[in-house]
Amino acid sequence: MKEYPHILYPQTNVVEKNLIDFPSFKTGFTESFFEQKLEKYFKCHILKNVALNDGRKYPYQPDYVFFYPEKDLFIDIEIDEPYAYQSKKVIHIDDDKRNNYFLQKGWSIIRFAEIQITKYPELCCKIISEHIRNLTGENIWIEGFHELDNLKIIKAWDLMEGNEMASSSYRQTYLKFLKKINEKKASINIIADGIFLNNYITEIKECLENESSIKEFNKSAKISVFLKSLIPFAGHFKNIETYDNKIYIEFTIYISNHHSFYNFSFDTDFIEIGNYIVNIYFVRTKEIICFEIIEKIENEQLKQVMLIADDPAYPCLLEKISPNELILIKKCSDSFMPSNFRYLTIEHPIENSLEIEYK
Repeated sequence: MKEYPHILYPQTNVVEKNLIDFPSFKTGFTESFFEQKLEKYFKCHILKNVALNDGRKYPYQPDYVFFYPEKDLFIDIEIDEPYAYQSKKVIHIDDDKRNNYFLQKGWSIIRFAEIQITKYPELCCKIISEHIRNLTGENIWIEGFHELDNLKIIKAWDLMEGNEMASSSYRQTYLKFLKKINEKKASINIIADGIFLNNYITEIKECLENESSIKEFNKSAKISVFLKSLIPFAGHFKNIETYDNKIYIEFTIYISNHHSFYNFSFDTDFIEIGNYIVNIYFVRTKEIICFEIIEKIENEQLKQVMLIADDPAYPCLLEKISPNELILIKKCSDSFMPSNFRYLTIEHPIENSLEIEYK
């Protein structure tokens, strides 16, 4: 019996890689949501709306393609729904013919169940990262994912089970919240320079490495530790929308491809702290991090941002940003950051968040 994730390895070296633009008509909000994660984690390596140019009028079209030209690697990433949304027809019972088409071209295939990419997009990205590592031997793809839980296996449905899912509108049980998140922008954005954040964590861990109260914590530091310190300051912003009495925050961490990140680890996809829901991204980038961060703030017109960073390049870059739109997070009074912005100084975040008591 097939299970998800369903991973298939190529039967030959890549023999077909001539891609053509082929617009898709079927993108739903689940795919759009997952696409955001793919674009951030595998920036510049994800292709959409393409197909192999094999001369057919209606060629097989992957939902997404991971393309790594340096290694001549192609991965067909598929999202399988149990039934069609409108017609309720059961689908993805037998994809062998389609799978064999790509395998014979030298492509890998990873199939996820829709519920997996909806509820656990980070864990799905971890699966993709591990597959890339297995094929290329490069550990860089798995960094940051190393302490995430494993993705829960989902048994594939048969025709009878698919019909039961359709009649009970099973897909709606996990799509409700995602639809609301997709329709709204985050009320608050937390953006971090990953190198600065990692250095901060490393320094604190070195200071506390002999403290018995945190021995279980010594291997890594979680995002949730910082969030427990940051969340109380969300009230500094005025216009905070709520969805089902929850406040939606996006936390984006930028990591350079040139730095190892094994000292830092990430929590699961949605962290709930009180009435806050935090959606976490980390972005691998070959570009200079400070430029990427400012570009994100400007391009997405973000108005309520907590920025965790410290670098001599920021003062001139921040001249374009209104001080009313940004709060800077710093670890000490000695900072490169400009003085005309609001600041939050988080003292001893790991100790405070874990409620460590020294004896």
